[in-house]
Amino acid sequence: MKRVLYKDNVFLSEDKILYFYEVIYLLEKNEIEVYDEKNNKLDINYFLKDEKIKLYYDIYKYFREKGYYLGTGLKFGGIFRIYEDINQHSKWVAIPININEKIDIYDFLAKNRVAHSTKKRILYCVKDNNYRFLEIRWKKL
Repeated sequence: MKRVLYKDNVFLSEDKILYFYEVIYLLEKNEIEVYDEKNNKLDINYFLKDEKIKLYYDIYKYFREKGYYLGTGLKFGGIFRIYEDINQHSKWVAIPININEKIDIYDFLAKNRVAHSTKKRILYCVKDNNYRFLEIRWKKL
């Protein structure tokens, strides 16, 4: 089993820095073990204490298990970039939200503007009992 060090909010594995949600995914699949600087073994619950992180991880896991590739979407105004093919540009910028969460119109417009200018679509992702998705794309009139 691969050993990963969690230090200063970064996951280190040999010569690589690993993506937060991928580490949690691999941890849940028992493909890696994560240790802190004092050599304490950390389990998945250590990282999923926050409700927002749980929501983000649930969405990450949903797409990962459907065969999509995911990367960070922060510079595109979202949480994830979702790829259908790792050799192509990402298709969506995913924004996980709670079912009753209000979306600020200016934030909505700003995120869509960035997504449109980078040839991506915004994908609002909601998880309650099911997964629901709202894809936003601008159309030239």
